[in-house]
Amino acid sequence: MFLFVISYNETYTDEEIQKLFKPLTHTYGFSIVYKIEEDFLSTLEISPYGFPAGPPRSSVVKPIKQYNLVRYPILLRKALSKYPVKVIDQYLEGIYFAKEINNNGFKYGGSYDIYRRVMYLVNDDYSEELSIYAFHHEFSSLLLRSHSFHLNPWEDQNPPSFKYLYDIYGSTKNTMKHVSFDVEPTEKEYKDGVMSFYGRTEFENDFNEYSAMIFTYPEKTKKLMETYPRIRAKFLVWLKFYQSIDPIFTEEYLFEDL
Repeated sequence: MFLFVISYNETYTDEEIQKLFKPLTHTYGFSIVYKIEEDFLSTLEISPYGFPAGPPRSSVVKPIKQYNLVRYPILLRKALSKYPVKVIDQYLEGIYFAKEINNNGFKYGGSYDIYRRVMYLVNDDYSEELSIYAFHHEFSSLLLRSHSFHLNPWEDQNPPSFKYLYDIYGSTKNTMKHVSFDVEPTEKEYKDGVMSFYGRTEFENDFNEYSAMIFTYPEKTKKLMETYPRIRAKFLVWLKFYQSIDPIFTEEYLFEDL
């Protein structure tokens, strides 16, 4: 059995860090970035087509702690095992790590740049499950933005009077003045077909939360689908999209051995 012990006070050279990540970067073809240099954030001020190019360049970024960074080879190996190598190789060019990304008071839990095909993972002593959850959440956006997606089949599963919070309050900043994203989902969320309160904010976050839940908590997802018809219906829309990426994504594959 492989045992990897992390010391909070231990320091690592760049060569040692690259060596830890090499089995993953060699297999999947992405790079890792953890130094906050000039090109850490995109130079795009206004992204074409309205797609995100990552956090704004004016954001304040704090570097990830080394003991959190060196946890990721193990965490990513677990997360990446859910996908065929060719899928990762095609849609992911880099993973950018930070302790904090703060845009005028808004602190990112993660983000992505569709033009450079990179994701930003933020970790300030987060748990293993939350770290893996964040990977699946952000990677689903890279997949989503790389393909067309017909909203009607998804939004048709929402209740007739359902509105996403960003449509009600107009912006992320304004929404945060009225609601908290940290609250735990209740039965109302599940009955409405959303996986979390954050999933109520907009379609993309709703979709992201499905991806993160399915890959991180498959057993819980399966039970939710058996209980709540709207979650089952949205899952089938989600599944059709992922099967367009690669046919390996079947219910049997996702929920095997449960």
